[in-house]
Amino acid sequence: MSDTNEIPNVPNDLPPVEPPTAGFVVQLFIIPAIVVCVVIAVWLLFGKLAGGERDVNEYVRIIRSESANRRFRAAYELASLIHNEKSLKSDPKLLGDLAELFESELADKSGDNAEAKQFLAVALGLFDIDSGQSSAGKSIQALPILARGLDATQPTAVRRAAAESLARHAARLDGSLESKDVVSLLAEASRADETELRLLATYALGFCGGEDAQKALRDRLSDSYRDVAFNAAFALIRRDDPAALNTLRELLSRTNLEQTIPLESPKEKANRIEAFQIQALKSLQTAIRSGGKTLAQAVSGDVEKLVSSDFVSVGVEARAVLDSLKTDRPS
Repeated sequence: MSDTNEIPNVPNDLPPVEPPTAGFVVQLFIIPAIVVCVVIAVWLLFGKLAGGERDVNEYVRIIRSESANRRFRAAYELASLIHNEKSLKSDPKLLGDLAELFESELADKSGDNAEAKQFLAVALGLFDIDSGQSSAGKSIQALPILARGLDATQPTAVRRAAAESLARHAARLDGSLESKDVVSLLAEASRADETELRLLATYALGFCGGEDAQKALRDRLSDSYRDVAFNAAFALIRRDDPAALNTLRELLSRTNLEQTIPLESPKEKANRIEAFQIQALKSLQTAIRSGGKTLAQAVSGDVEKLVSSDFVSVGVEARAVLDSLKTDRPS
């Protein structure tokens, strides 16, 4: 079998095999390897620049002193950096610097810094702390400053960003945020003409504690934009507040929701109805776990009907509410 002619299907006119030259090896392997190494080195360099403390301080410097366009870009990139770097979210000095910058930008009425203010508000909402350190080394409370971004004189995008960031902090603090400087401005924003702002402010109020927040939520139950009213109701249901009873019954009735939700697509409308009812039932369970049974007992008949809902997840949540009520009843 050593004779090539004995191997089938092998052409006889193949060129002789020669070992590769050194130039060919360099061209084929070494040059591409050098290119790859250069790309990796550049990538590592920019990664280092994007993640270092010096770069954070540079962003702060730019926002303090540069043109409106550069301030906006720096605020945007800094918000992205804080979002991706966990250690920055608990840095009191950085929080203090940004709170002071936001306060300064809010006072600037030139009108060319709306985007910088917007992304500073976004950045302030990304922290896991709410007490920072000022440039003078004193303690600085960031949330009252952030709440000033809700003022009616500020652009809508800034007000929305401030409301959303306050909602993040309020949810993190889980009912312990009761500062009048924050709640009063959220309550005012929840009455704004702009529906998205009302929704965000109402959602934030839902995680605030105290009677002022609860009163503001009760006022929103009659909101013409039902998403706002429903978000107010979810928060009041969790508190077992009887003021939410009528809206709760509306939420538990598929017929009512069919008429209320303006979506034309049957699938989208069904998804919204399911989401609203699940949230209402989960809010009832939260109230029961906290010892509040007034609302759950008042709507137990409505909940019983939902056990056989076409939405399987709604049926499961309805059964859980009824089981919680039975378990919680004294023997």
